[in-house]
Amino acid sequence: QILFCTLNTHKVDMQKLLGGQIGLEDFIFAHVRGETKEVEVTKTEDALGLTITDNGAGYAFIKRIKEGSIINRIQTVCVGDSIEAINDHTIVGCRHYEVARMLRELPRAQPFTLRLVQPKKAF
Repeated sequence: QILFCTLNTHKVDMQKLLGGQIGLEDFIFAHVRGETKEVEVTKTEDALGLTITDNGAGYAFIKRIKEGSIINRIQTVCVGDSIEAINDHTIVGCRHYEVARMLRELPRAQPFTLRLVQPKKAF
């Protein structure tokens, strides 16, 4: 199962996501589903410190993590992780702005669980 594709790099580089800018000399690297992990997060600030994007096919994933943010302090959460569920509520099929809204609306000081899927490491 492909989570997302990058152009001309095998690394999980959100600046190189495949879009409409492909040429004859370009290489496409498919990043496939790896291990699933669950993390518990306590929202101590309004913003969690992450930017979410989606692949247009129902999978939202972490595009950026802000330095010093709540999410940045959780070392198992990485750029490129696909967000599969929030508190056992599946978000597969949701667009990135819907996922961002759900995370924004979570109450402060109350722990919640993120189920994430990391891309398989190939190299």
